[in-house]
Amino acid sequence: MNYQELWKAAEEEKTTVDITPQWVPWEAEGQYLIGRFRGSSEVSSSLGEGTYLQYLFNTDDGLVKFSLGRATDNELKTVMLPGGVYHIVYLGQVKVKGGRKVNQFKVQALSSQEGTSEPDDVVPF
Repeated sequence: MNYQELWKAAEEEKTTVDITPQWVPWEAEGQYLIGRFRGSSEVSSSLGEGTYLQYLFNTDDGLVKFSLGRATDNELKTVMLPGGVYHIVYLGQVKVKGGRKVNQFKVQALSSQEGTSEPDDVVPF
């Protein structure tokens, strides 16, 4: 069986898994997401110098990606671990030094992560 035939068979059997993440913009205070943290990648900022992280999460609605901003990245980089299940709430923006604004978030790790029905091998990285 060649790759084309393999794909057609998988489509017919409904065994394909979409691993293309959907972008989640943080737009309204109180907006939240809950899911398993799969990993992050560094992205160059288009607004100036430096980089920030783009996070990849499995959620009940599928695979999503989003950014939290450099300030939050620095706060979370040693405590938010891939494989963990997290609840993230957008708290809005606050003004900081120099007239800039930064996004604020509340991030909670779920202490009981049992009962999630998500396979660990959905994303290949």
